[in-house]
Amino acid sequence: MQTIGKYFDLYFGPDKVRKIELLILRAAIFSFLVHLLVIFLGNNFGLLHHNQQNYLKAIYTPFSFILYYEVFLLIIIIPNSISEFIGKQFEVITLITLRSFFHDIADFNSSDFIAINSPEITSLLYDLGAALTLLTLTILYYKIYYSNKKKEVVTELKDFILIKKNVSFGMIIVLFLLSVSSLLNWSNDVLYAFQNNTNYPNPNTVFYTDFFSIMILVDVLLLIISFVYNFSFFTIFRNASFIITTILIRLSLSIAKPMNYFMVIIGFLFSVITFYLFSHRNSKKIE
Repeated sequence: MQTIGKYFDLYFGPDKVRKIELLILRAAIFSFLVHLLVIFLGNNFGLLHHNQQNYLKAIYTPFSFILYYEVFLLIIIIPNSISEFIGKQFEVITLITLRSFFHDIADFNSSDFIAINSPEITSLLYDLGAALTLLTLTILYYKIYYSNKKKEVVTELKDFILIKKNVSFGMIIVLFLLSVSSLLNWSNDVLYAFQNNTNYPNPNTVFYTDFFSIMILVDVLLLIISFVYNFSFFTIFRNASFIITTILIRLSLSIAKPMNYFMVIIGFLFSVITFYLFSHRNSKKIE
């Protein structure tokens, strides 16, 4: 465990993370240009597909790379406080919601007459409304976190931090394997969509459902291990509320609008209210 902890500190320090960030940003720019080129060739020369494609579809591709980097950050901050880890999880699901707008707007045909209560307009409004709501709840969560951060007394032992570094290192390996597997499956679906002129597959059902399923197990594991170092009713309830939110996020990725957004918002509200009450209890111990 100590060896893995040292490798984690060596390979995922601030300088190394910055290099990974630049690599992913370059990949995002390259993928954006390639996607624009593919749409141009398809629209003007009939290559790869025969139907006219909206250039806005290309926005979805680089945004997916940025979102993937946020998932990577979510994993490497596992050794930090549980509160910070959950805040990053809020950020990821909020960006997933915002990305849905880019996915839906690409299928929006402005040349056709569309009523204000049409499914296309309603879907876009769901995306924007949910994104703003989740952003608001994320801001509230961080306000509660930072207003109480100075009051926090670090009680985690080095052994627990070391365990979380090992868990984080293992999750990085899982993320890599899951990414390769999901990319292959998604590429096959995209190839099929090109050949049959159908809609692009939704990556949420290929990667993120599996990822958050694993995150649920990780959250439960860390919760149980934390009992060894801090067995408190308030801490148990707070951490359990975070697990509930992760479960609701996972369920939301596999159901249709608007119930998926309703479920996520309920999960966010539950964690924010619980965290607020936890931070204002009569106790000096937070973590």
